[in-house]
Amino acid sequence: MNRIALVIGGGVIAAASFFGVSFAHEGAHEEAEGKTTTVIGELIDTACFTASDGDAKGMDHAECAAKCLATGIPAGILPEGSTDAKAMMFLLTNPKPFAAHAGKTIHVEGTVYADLHAIDVKKAHVVDADGKMTEIKLDDEHHKMGGNDEKKMDDMKGMEKKGHDMKGMDDAHKDHKN
Repeated sequence: MNRIALVIGGGVIAAASFFGVSFAHEGAHEEAEGKTTTVIGELIDTACFTASDGDAKGMDHAECAAKCLATGIPAGILPEGSTDAKAMMFLLTNPKPFAAHAGKTIHVEGTVYADLHAIDVKKAHVVDADGKMTEIKLDDEHHKMGGNDEKKMDDMKGMEKKGHDMKGMDDAHKDHKN
């Protein structure tokens, strides 16, 4: 009888330990998600990198990546030490200020959304050849909206009216509806 109680008790303790660790891990992951952190890695253009299954990177690809970023192709970072193309993360900011730094090591500070492979960039720095870090000036509406929430809302007034101001959008909609 004591053996049965010991086996059942041990099983309950083992199961509780397993589930406790699993839940603790999930909780820790959720706490890290959406928190400000710094990611260090290589600046890449996401179009060529994705289309090449992760081969389009490094200084051999820097000239092409610079052209892509300068024309608005989304920027990304391949975290240091990553060997898998799936580790790439999108930088949620205007890619144009990053163009001159393609293929170089950058430090990106922002809110990480790992499940979406994205970083909402707050600050970015490039590591120069001599090891010096230089800030990359972010240039987009998202980052110009600093300050209090009322000012942000005032800055956003009228944005809903701009939704169809793009050339050809109305014509495209008409063609699509017919």
